[in-house]
Amino acid sequence: MNWLKLARNLTLQVEPTNACNLDCKICMRRNFQRPVRFLPLDEFTKILASGNFGYVGLHGWGESLLNQQLFDMVEYAEAKGVSTNLTTNATLLEDNMDGILKSGLREIAFGIYEKELFTKVIPQIERLIEEKGRRNFNRPKTYLDITIYEGNLEQITELVRLASDMGIDAVVLHRLFNVYKVDPSVKYITAGEEQELFARLRQLASSLKLELYLPHKHSYPCRIVNRSIFVTVEGKVSPCTYLPDVYLGDALEQGVDKVMQSRVYKDFIKNMKNHPICSRCQW
Repeated sequence: MNWLKLARNLTLQVEPTNACNLDCKICMRRNFQRPVRFLPLDEFTKILASGNFGYVGLHGWGESLLNQQLFDMVEYAEAKGVSTNLTTNATLLEDNMDGILKSGLREIAFGIYEKELFTKVIPQIERLIEEKGRRNFNRPKTYLDITIYEGNLEQITELVRLASDMGIDAVVLHRLFNVYKVDPSVKYITAGEEQELFARLRQLASSLKLELYLPHKHSYPCRIVNRSIFVTVEGKVSPCTYLPDVYLGDALEQGVDKVMQSRVYKDFIKNMKNHPICSRCQW
């Protein structure tokens, strides 16, 4: 693998914290036995410096806005020419309005999986979009990020319409990752339902002139692992956000670039199709 060639297109995903103010039934964090931690700025800068990244996503298994140094991280990355993205449950937008708008944050995604939660945070999202317009800012670009599952199948069309009405720039849909069976009652839709949903959403997005990003068919080698690397709040390097317990090295001690050049990383990539989790993934 040519590391320098890969790095130019590589997304660094960093977990600012594993603390969260919600307990969503579709979230894997309820399965974890990790002490709550907040990534310090100095560790973030060290991680970022350990590779030639073009993009950094600030998210993981916690609510990123709970980290009080989050916008220092955004400002630091943007000053280094690294584009930044933040994923949030949108419950703390009001308290972080200035940081979101002044830090230079490139993109912000509102992670929503059901209408009830979305309804609660709509006023905060609308306020952010309104304030962004009032200040005549182009950033951050806003996304509604919807996780598809059986329980929200009939709500998704309405969620997309609401996003368009509110002035959200784009909608991203993800498949439920339920290999770990976090909640037995939470299931993914059938292949036929997915096909019908995607066709309906493409038509709707076209009529609304709304950007829409749908998940691709899962393939090997995994496009997610090929394009990104995940670093946990403890500084552990994992090939994927959904493999937070699969540690290939330490970003703080070795550096991300050294981990990705290691035999451990290369063996993981080579054997991914036979991995007990990756082999069952459809994300």
